[in-house]
Amino acid sequence: MLSKDALYFRSKASRGFTLVEMLVVLSITAIIVAFATPSFMNIMANNRVAAASSELLLTLNMAKNEAIKTGQSTILCKSSDASQCDINTTWNTGWLLFNDLNNDRQVDDGEKIIRTHGTVDTSLNFNFYTGNYVRFNSSGQLNENGRFCFNNAYQPENSRAVIITQTGRIRTEVRDSTNNCADT
Repeated sequence: MLSKDALYFRSKASRGFTLVEMLVVLSITAIIVAFATPSFMNIMANNRVAAASSELLLTLNMAKNEAIKTGQSTILCKSSDASQCDINTTWNTGWLLFNDLNNDRQVDDGEKIIRTHGTVDTSLNFNFYTGNYVRFNSSGQLNENGRFCFNNAYQPENSRAVIITQTGRIRTEVRDSTNNCADT
C-alpha cells in the first residue's frame, strides 16, 4: 500500500506540463524553425537545379550518342505535348528528342521519338541561349554553340549551366555571381 505522500507525488507528476513550460518549448521551436527554413529552402532549390540540369545532360548525351550510332540527325526541341516540336512555347514546358530523318525539325511518320520530358519547375527560370532546337548531326556535332541555364531562385550564384559546343562537347558548370546565367 502506498503512503499519502507517494500518492500525492504520483498524482502531481501525472498532471502534465504547465503553461509556462509549453510556451518555453514553443518559443524555442519557433526560433529553431525560423533559422532553419531559409537554409532548407536553399538546399531544396539547389537540389532542383542539380536534378534538372542532370536530366538535361543525360538527354543531350543520349541525343549525341543516338546520332552517332544511327548515322542520322537527332533533334532536341521544345514541346508542350511530348509529340511535336513547338517553337511558340518555352523550354519549361518540356522537351522532345527524336531522330530527324528528313532534317525538317518536326516529328514525321517513321521518325523515332527517343525521349520526352515534361514540365520543368518554373522557379528554375530555365532558358536556352541559342534557339529553339539542338541538332546533332551523324558525327555528334552541332551547327552552333549553346547554353541552357537553370537559375536558383534563392541564391542566383548557385545556378547551373549546361554548355554545348559545336564539336559536341557537353558539360555542366556552376554559375557564380561573376559568371551567372543572366549573362548572355
